[in-house]
Amino acid sequence: MKKSKRLDLILTVVKQNRFYTKEDIANYIDMHFGIRYSVTTIGRDLKELKIFKMPTVGNQSYYKKLDNTQQMDAKTKLEHYYEEEIQDITIKNSYLIIKTSPGFAQCINYFIDQMNIEEVLGTVGGNDTLMVLTSSEDMAKYVHYKLFGYKYA
Repeated sequence: MKKSKRLDLILTVVKQNRFYTKEDIANYIDMHFGIRYSVTTIGRDLKELKIFKMPTVGNQSYYKKLDNTQQMDAKTKLEHYYEEEIQDITIKNSYLIIKTSPGFAQCINYFIDQMNIEEVLGTVGGNDTLMVLTSSEDMAKYVHYKLFGYKYA
């Protein structure tokens, strides 16, 4: 199967079902379509399709494709999560370390990426911690200001 068709298939099944792991997606496609994909392939395709794990109330997260309205509203979403789920922000050298409630780091990471802040060189998100890389400590403080609207103390 060509990559474009594989991406369409993954997008369709993720939109129509709730999956908690990449293995769940691979098993579903194998069971319903008779096509086997590795978890690594599924992971790369999810990233390319901008499908991310979204946390739920019970700290169990599932894969979801965000629509354009949600993407354009990244700043508002980030502000909401700042009040609810961000526990600590530290600037160390040229990067920000953002500590979140369990399961929320990748979601917040996604919204930061959607803001397309020119000064952000990259982001990395785990389960409850994410890192925002900039070019200097001063730039990290500036990015903190752009993200959260106040100066880092």
